[in-house]
Amino acid sequence: MKRIRIVTVLLLLLSSVVAQGQTYSGERKFDGKHKNEIAGNLVGGYNVITGVVIGETGRYTHHFTDRWSITAGEQVQFIKWLYSFDVMGTYRLPLKKTSIYFDVHVLDNIYGRWGTNEFIANGSGTWEGNYVDVRLGLSFIHYFKYNVKGEYRIFTDQGYTEPPTITFGLGVNIRPRSNPWNMGFFIRNYDQYYYENWNINWGVRAHAPLTKNMKIFSEFNVRPAGSLSQLATRYETSLKVGVKYVW
Repeated sequence: MKRIRIVTVLLLLLSSVVAQGQTYSGERKFDGKHKNEIAGNLVGGYNVITGVVIGETGRYTHHFTDRWSITAGEQVQFIKWLYSFDVMGTYRLPLKKTSIYFDVHVLDNIYGRWGTNEFIANGSGTWEGNYVDVRLGLSFIHYFKYNVKGEYRIFTDQGYTEPPTITFGLGVNIRPRSNPWNMGFFIRNYDQYYYENWNINWGVRAHAPLTKNMKIFSEFNVRPAGSLSQLATRYETSLKVGVKYVW
């Protein structure tokens, strides 16, 4: 059985490579036993501006009840000098055998290579069915330029606020969402630490159990440079591989 499990995990990861987005496609709701979750992943890929992409993310989620939860996380991408921090509050509304999640997400992205700070606030609703998940929301994005003086960032202008941007995403799994292992594909205009305007990302995702309290997940994401055109120059491709532990 152990050999079969190992082979299954490897096949899932390889499948996700050949078919590049939020990195865990299993059930989000509280399982009634484990109030704490921690997840981390490594990311590697290629960007047309910076070349090689290497980074990591870490996230912690606490379920207060079967309805309310909060998540905090961080991201580092070394070649870009990108440092990200975020907090997200979530409310789950049960709807028959499905769930609707209402999220408020606040992010701070520091692009050290270009001296730019990006603040993002997003409010979204996600419907999760047995095989399909659909997300709609609104993003507010503001940029600052800054200079570094000692240990402090000194903002050099009033910045620029983009017009409100619609958030949208669609994911489809090949097996029921509650299944221990699963694979699927997605199209969307966001990822864990960015929200696009109209550039549509697409890719595949997979997850499988390692132990009773731990899962492995993987995701391959293609991020185009053009707007509403998948024929435009590819801007970035990346592969994420990580684990999630609950207790």
